Amino acid sequence: MSSALSNRTTGQMPAILGSLVIGIIVLGPVLWAFATSFKTEVEAVVVPPTLWPNSPTLENYIKVLKDAAFFTDLWNSVAYSVGAVIIALLVGIPAGYAAARFSFKGKRALMLVVLATSMVPGVALLVPTYYLLETIGLLNSGIVVTLILSARIIPQTVWFIANFVEAVPVEIEDSAMIDGASRFQIIWALILPLIRPGIAAVATIGIVTTWNDYITVAVFAPEVAKRTLQVALVNQVFDAVGISWSYMMAFVMVASSPVILMFGFVQKWFISGLTAGAVKG
Repeated sequence: MSSALSNRTTGQMPAILGSLVIGIIVLGPVLWAFATSFKTEVEAVVVPPTLWPNSPTLENYIKVLKDAAFFTDLWNSVAYSVGAVIIALLVGIPAGYAAARFSFKGKRALMLVVLATSMVPGVALLVPTYYLLETIGLLNSGIVVTLILSARIIPQTVWFIANFVEAVPVEIEDSAMIDGASRFQIIWALILPLIRPGIAAVATIGIVTTWNDYITVAVFAPEVAKRTLQVALVNQVFDAVGISWSYMMAFVMVASSPVILMFGFVQKWFISGLTAGAVKG
C-alpha cells in the first residue's frame, strides 16, 4: 500500500510543482505590493530591494484614509458597480428565463446576436458614444456611466442565467402551474431560490468586471468628482510630482479590499453556482 501511495504521489509531482509555480506567479506581485505598502518611500526604492520592511509603518494607510477624495472615489466605484449589476440582473434574469423556457422563431439567431455583442471591444465604441453623450449633454453623468457598464455585462448575464435555468427540471414548474401559480410567481418564488448560487456567481463576475473598468469612467466621466478608484490610481502614475510607490501600494491594497472581502463572503455560492451552471438536467 505504501508503494502504491508513493507511486501516486510521484505521479502527481508535475501537477503539484506546476500549481506551485502558478501560485508564485499569481501571488508574488500581490505579496510584494503588500510588503511595499508598509515601507517608507526611501526603503521602497532602495537598491537592492528588501523583501520586507525593516521598520513596518502604517503611515501610507493613514494617508490614504485621511484623503477625502479617496472616499468619494470609493463611493463612485461601489455605486457604479452595484448599480450596473442590479440593472444587468433585472434585464438578464427574465431574458435568460425566456431563452431557457420559451421556443420561438429566430431564438438561436437572437441568442447568437446577444453573445456577439459581448465580443465587440469596448474601445471600438468609445468615440461614437463620446460624441453622442457630448452632443446631448450627458457627459459626467453617473447614471449614464452605470448604464454603459451594465450594457457591458448584460450579454454574459443573459447566457449564464439561461444555463442556470435550464439546469432546473421543467417538471417542477409544470407542477407549480397545475397548482395555479402564475409565471411571475414561478420565477420569483421557485426559480430564483433554486438558482441563487448562479445569481451570486453572475453578480460576483459582474462586480469584479465593472469595478476594474478604467476606460469607461475615464472617458465618459472625466470630472474628478465622478472618477472611481481605478481612475484615481492611474492618475497617480501620471502625476507630475512623481510616483510614491509605498503610498500607491497602500492605495491598491485598500482599493482592492472591498472586492476581496465580497468574494470571500460569496465564495461558497460562487463555486456552487459555476458548478450548477455547468450541468444540465
